Amino acid sequence: MGGSADCADFMKTASGTASLDGRGISPDRYPGTTITVTAAPGNPVTDSSGRFSGTGCGLWVQLPPLKAGKHTLEIRGRSADFTVSVDYALTVAAPGAA
Repeated sequence: MGGSADCADFMKTASGTASLDGRGISPDRYPGTTITVTAAPGNPVTDSSGRFSGTGCGLWVQLPPLKAGKHTLEIRGRSADFTVSVDYALTVAAPGAA
């Protein structure tokens, strides 16, 4: 999280893909919005507690409601020298299952 200029630079080269159960999902681009965070002591971002504001941006996907069962979500992204590659194995319980 940084300022609006940081987000503008990041988004210039941002690209990414996502797939749910092998079907592509188009990411939405969020060029930058002000966000406020309340940090817990010792957190890995600020290492201290308190409130701070910054600008959040990136590529995001919204998933449709998932049917009960197993699902695979794959996310790949890149911007300049930053890359992300994440695979999730999701299990959705049937309604009313405990």
